[in-house]
Amino acid sequence: MRKKILIFGLIALTITLGFLREYIFVSVNMETGQGPSGSGDLFIWKWVLTFAFSIAYLTLSGCFLYFIFSSVKYIRLAILIYALLFFISFLVALIGYLFYSFSDAYPYIRKVLGVAQSPIITMILIPACFLNELTHSSKR
Repeated sequence: MRKKILIFGLIALTITLGFLREYIFVSVNMETGQGPSGSGDLFIWKWVLTFAFSIAYLTLSGCFLYFIFSSVKYIRLAILIYALLFFISFLVALIGYLFYSFSDAYPYIRKVLGVAQSPIITMILIPACFLNELTHSSKR
């Protein structure tokens, strides 16, 4: 029963974090302007906030995976996926900056980091880990 309450609390926290993220970013975008042409100190904070919300969603993913599966290997998988998302966005930014322009690369960076700032990874990992658990238990 305790496990169910914890998971319900994580679901509520995830929903709350989504609304908070949306409110903050809409407010910041109204003040600074959207896209790479935004300006001001708040525009720099958008990158800090992006990283912070990504870490928050990674933490939530880790908590979900730990409470459901009690296994550290799935938490490591989540960390690897988030690191891969950051690496891909950095690579896209670098390629865009070197060969095109940062403005051309920005929409793609935003899409990749948008995934990191949402519960999408958790929503994919939980069924994938369940499938992995079922596959391994049927082989025993």
